[in-house]
Amino acid sequence: MVRTRQPAPDSSQAADIQVDSLRRGLEILRLFDVRHRRLSLDDISNKLGLTRATTDKLVRTLLNHHFLQSLGNDVYQPHVACLALGRAVKRRLPTAQAARPLMLELSQRYGVHVTLTTRDRLHMLVVEHCVPSGKVRLGLTTGSRFSMVASASGRAYLWGQPEEQRRVLLAQLEDEAGAGMQRQIADTHAAFLELDRHGWCYLASPVANQTASIATPVHAGAGVEFALAAMAVGASLTEKNLRQQVAPELFAVAQRIALEKDAGR
Repeated sequence: MVRTRQPAPDSSQAADIQVDSLRRGLEILRLFDVRHRRLSLDDISNKLGLTRATTDKLVRTLLNHHFLQSLGNDVYQPHVACLALGRAVKRRLPTAQAARPLMLELSQRYGVHVTLTTRDRLHMLVVEHCVPSGKVRLGLTTGSRFSMVASASGRAYLWGQPEEQRRVLLAQLEDEAGAGMQRQIADTHAAFLELDRHGWCYLASPVANQTASIATPVHAGAGVEFALAAMAVGASLTEKNLRQQVAPELFAVAQRIALEKDAGR
């Protein structure tokens, strides 16, 4: 019997394998968020469509480099390496640095939640969130994600994009969600008309019942990377109050954030 030796992969093939492993490892880390603080090996495997053996190999690599921590019974949570990255990113965001004191002042003056978000694929990601004194937090902490077209922030962000980019994002949103997204897509186009008129849009119950939000894009430099939103909970403010009192202030704060961010470059 003659044994044949399998040829070793050339350098380009090896590089492709490494890149694919890196991509998969990053996709594992993306699965963890405020609502999914812990995930089992089977959860990860099913969500990413990987075999259990492949998932186990990737998870072990992330464990060895302290990006994941084992809780036993094949259950995992993010570990300290993720924390270090998150802190480093947030400290290097000039928009967030400029926004926070202005957001705090607006939040306390009107008793509203104020949130700064940016796009994460087809969702909006919370960068900063200010809670008025004595109010419930609503779970909107740094790192929270929510639907782009189902939120005032997402609609304001979309409106602020160049027309071609907006069209591409809307097409991707429709493809991802299917027919069930049609109503929200139509409502998003209606929000664009309101943004055309006022520079901000209004949305009832974006996060929970008895809430209402207004949002505006934060223009800085050549484009829009962030959206700023104010949310009233319960009967603390009527729709009229939000539109007539808070909306102009929110719009002014967004302009100040853009100016301070540009000045700090």
